[in-house]
Amino acid sequence: MNRIYIFRVFMLVVLTAFFATKIGQLNLIYHGQLYTKALEVLGSEEAANAQLLNFKIQKIVEYVFYLLIILCSRRFFFDMINRRNIWYLSLPISITASIIIGLLIAFLVNTFDPNYYLKIISTSSISLFKLLFIRLSVNSFLAICLSCLIGEVEKIIDPKSKTPSLKALDERFWITLFALHLIITIAILQYTLNLSSDFLYLSPRLLLISALLTLTSRVIIDAFVENGRIRSDNLLDKVSRSLIASYGIFGLFYFSFELNLSFAQIWLESAIAPSLLFFLAALLIVILTTLAYFQLNAKKVKAALKLHGNIEEKTSELSLLKSQINPHFLFNSLNTVYGLALKEDSPKTAHAVQQLSEMMRFMLHENHAEKIPLQKEIDYLRNYIELQTLRISQKDHFQLEVDVSEGCEGEITPMVLIPFVENAFKHGVSFQKPSWVKIKLTCNAEEVHLNVQNSVHKHAEDPEKGKSGIGLENVRKRLGILYPEKHLFQIYETEDSFEANIKITLI
Repeated sequence: MNRIYIFRVFMLVVLTAFFATKIGQLNLIYHGQLYTKALEVLGSEEAANAQLLNFKIQKIVEYVFYLLIILCSRRFFFDMINRRNIWYLSLPISITASIIIGLLIAFLVNTFDPNYYLKIISTSSISLFKLLFIRLSVNSFLAICLSCLIGEVEKIIDPKSKTPSLKALDERFWITLFALHLIITIAILQYTLNLSSDFLYLSPRLLLISALLTLTSRVIIDAFVENGRIRSDNLLDKVSRSLIASYGIFGLFYFSFELNLSFAQIWLESAIAPSLLFFLAALLIVILTTLAYFQLNAKKVKAALKLHGNIEEKTSELSLLKSQINPHFLFNSLNTVYGLALKEDSPKTAHAVQQLSEMMRFMLHENHAEKIPLQKEIDYLRNYIELQTLRISQKDHFQLEVDVSEGCEGEITPMVLIPFVENAFKHGVSFQKPSWVKIKLTCNAEEVHLNVQNSVHKHAEDPEKGKSGIGLENVRKRLGILYPEKHLFQIYETEDSFEANIKITLI
């Protein structure tokens, strides 16, 4: 199952459980206060109980509504902004949408619940409707930001969405950045709230805050860094994306600590709460710390990106080289079987087809693996030699010597030995002149050694004349890519003979 879908199911379960917990907390925390105030204002137990039930229903609807905002914003708002890369519009759109939602819901509450003011625990000079409007707008805005934070996490989970700059950062970078955020978080909270007596109690929350700040750093790096460099172009896009993710983290904490999303004391205080000061200070410090620490590691990142680019280039080249080798061999093998079938109707034809099918099965199932058992490569080599022997075994002027070790162990890259044997049969066999091919393969626990010798004949009618360069030259390049400093590749060539000597270290 796709990791993205697993994460979405997990988030749906967590969000549902979270809001269900909030509903349960209504009875434990605010039941007594609201009932007492309703009884005092409305004058009867029946009216007070009805108002309390109405309050709980409204809260359940409100929790479900915020959950829908999060899910719908993730599906439509974040995907649209991210796909079109118009992050500069994210803040205006989310703020405007939140104001509209807050105004509409406040109007509905004010219309259908004339006693909503009973939810206020104390009084304020701010009008009740404005207070309700502000609370609903802020909650909606934080829900939208939280949905964007979920979208960013999904991008982290999806390996396809990782930029090269992020791929170049190792675990040590993120662990160090997490430690820096933890130190900064402790310092800020110590200054604002004096944590001396509550440090052990708050330790889990401090670790969670540092982890979420590290997540914000990941979004900041993804936004500001391109090809290993911090870029300041499209600055509004980058800042907006960072702010949205930061507000999403703030919303996560807000929805956690504000037990019932209440229309209550926190919205009646005119002074700026210490938590808001902490958030603003932490956001600025997180951005500066993240970019500064990344700049310190910029050289390593650039080196890793260069290496990654080289690997991608070599992988692409290797795939091309392998695709060039395989059709060449199949063409020769099919010609061999076809010629044999035309000449005689005998069991040899069936055997030849069987040999070829075994070889094709190897190429389909084993050839694309990174490494295979050495014995499978040798079995493929034997099948090829036997198939070629069917074609030339009746020629008195041809000499074939094969000495291949048994029981070889270890693993090897597929199709790295066969081109030398193929080359020997292609250029070493003549139907008019004396010719010979000698093949010797030895192995031990650490290396394999192949020596191939053959006579050389110039075929004027060779249909692949001018194309033979892709054979051994491709193998030379493959060996250089796959076994750097772990192989020996020697060629000895004269006017009438050719010898290839290959030794590969398997460990």
